[in-house]
Amino acid sequence: GVLLRRPAGGRQAAAADRADQADFDQAADFDQAADFDQTDQADQADQADQADLDQLAAAERVRLEWLDAGHSWNELHRQLLHRLRPPAIRADDELAELAQTIATLTGGLVTIEDTSARVLAYSRSSDEVDELRRLSILGRSGPAQYLALLREWGVYDRLSSSEEVVEIAEHPASGVRRRLAVGVFAGDRQLATIWLQQGSGDFEPHAEQTLLGAARLTAAQLVSRGRRPARSELAALLGPAGDPADGVPARLGRAAGQPCAVAVVEAGPGTGDLAATESRLDELAAIVTVHAAAYRRGALVEQLDGRIYLLLPSLDTVTSATAMLRRAMAAARRHLDPAARAAIGPVVDSVAEAGSSRRGAELALGVGETGPVVSFDSVRPRLLSSAIENCLAEQPHLLDPRIEQMISADPNGARTLLNYLESGSDVGLVASQMHLHPTTVRYRLRRASQAIGIDLSGEGHRFAVHVQLRCGLRPQLSAR
Repeated sequence: GVLLRRPAGGRQAAAADRADQADFDQAADFDQAADFDQTDQADQADQADQADLDQLAAAERVRLEWLDAGHSWNELHRQLLHRLRPPAIRADDELAELAQTIATLTGGLVTIEDTSARVLAYSRSSDEVDELRRLSILGRSGPAQYLALLREWGVYDRLSSSEEVVEIAEHPASGVRRRLAVGVFAGDRQLATIWLQQGSGDFEPHAEQTLLGAARLTAAQLVSRGRRPARSELAALLGPAGDPADGVPARLGRAAGQPCAVAVVEAGPGTGDLAATESRLDELAAIVTVHAAAYRRGALVEQLDGRIYLLLPSLDTVTSATAMLRRAMAAARRHLDPAARAAIGPVVDSVAEAGSSRRGAELALGVGETGPVVSFDSVRPRLLSSAIENCLAEQPHLLDPRIEQMISADPNGARTLLNYLESGSDVGLVASQMHLHPTTVRYRLRRASQAIGIDLSGEGHRFAVHVQLRCGLRPQLSAR
C-alpha cells in the first residue's frame, strides 16, 4: 500500500489501501511514503492530480480514501490503521454504565469514542446537547470549521500523546459548547477518547480528576474484558492468611512489594428490597472505582460480602487516600446514598499484609462514627480502650465492688468522675461539657471520691478507676 499526503497548504490528502480483501487483511506495513512539497501554484493542479490518481487506482484495483487537508501524520496513521485493521473494541452495556457514572460525577454529557471517532458509549442526553455531540452520536462528522480548529489548536495531538485533561473553550459560531477531553491509554497506545460536554451548569468540582480516573477505568475495561482479578483473588489477598493470588501481584508489579492500605466502603441501611440493595451497591462501587482510579492507577476495587473494598498501593501515609475517600463519599452522598461511609486501615509494608489493613479498616468502620470517612489511626485509642474494657468485662472478679456500687447508687457522680479523669482533671471543661456550674462539679467529685474511698493521686489507682468506670458506664456512653 502507498500513503500519499499533501503538504498543509494543499486541499486534500489521500490514503490508499488494497481493495482485494485477502491482500487488505495482510496489509500491515507501508512500503513507501511520499511527501509532495509543492506550493499553491494553481488550484487546478490539485484537481488534475486527483483525477490522475483516481485513474491509476482504478486500473490497479486500488481504492483511494480522500481526507481533508490539515491532518497530522499521527491522525492519518490512525485512520489508515482503522481501514486496514478494523478495531477490536466494541461498545457494551458496561461501558454505557460507566459513561453515565462519569456524567453523574462531573455534571456533564459524556461521549466515549475510539481513535477513529466511532462512538462506543454515551451518557443520557437532554436538550442541552450541542451540534458536535448530536452529530457524533448519529455517526457523522461534526462541524468542519470546528474540527479544523481542534486540529489547529493541537487538541488531537495532545490527546494522543499523554493522559493530560484538555479543556476546549466554547465556540458559539459552530454551536459547540465548552468541553473537557482526555485520552484513554494502554501503555503508550491510545485506545479511545472521553469527551465531556458542559450542560446548562458548570462542571462539578474535581471534574478533571474524575475524568482522569474514568480514562484509566475505561482503559481497563477495553483491554481486560473479563480478565480483571476474580473476586476470589482479592478475597484471598485480604483474608486472614494474607495469601495473594498470582493475578494481584502481577497486576501491581513492583507496587506489590511497596506499602499499601485497604479501605472499606459501606452503603447506608437498605429498604429490604434485595434487588434494589444490590443495584445501589453496584452504583456506589462505580463511583468509588472512578475516584480510586484517578488516585492510583493500580488501585483495585471489589465487592465482597455486601461491602466495597479498595486496595490502594504505593502509600506512605493514609492522608491523601483519606482525602480521596472524602471526595468519593461526598459524591456518593450527593448523588446516591446520603448514609454511605468509608474507613481506611493502617498502612502495611506490602500487599502480602493487606489482610491486616483490612481488619483495621473494618474495626474503624465499626466504631460508630457518623462522619463519611474515618481512619484506623484516628480511632486507634478508642479501639484500644474498647479492647481493654471487653477484656475486663470477661473477668468480673477483677472489678472493685465499691466502684460498682457507686455507679449504681450515684450514676451522675460516676459520669462526672469519668469526665474529670478523661479531661485531664479540668473542672472547667467538665462543667462546660455537662452544662453544670464548677461548684456542682467539685461537689460531685468529692462525693464520688468518698464513696469509693480510693486515692486518685496514684497513677495505678487512677487508671484502674478510669477503666472500670468506662466499662460500667459503657451502655450510657454508647447512647451519647
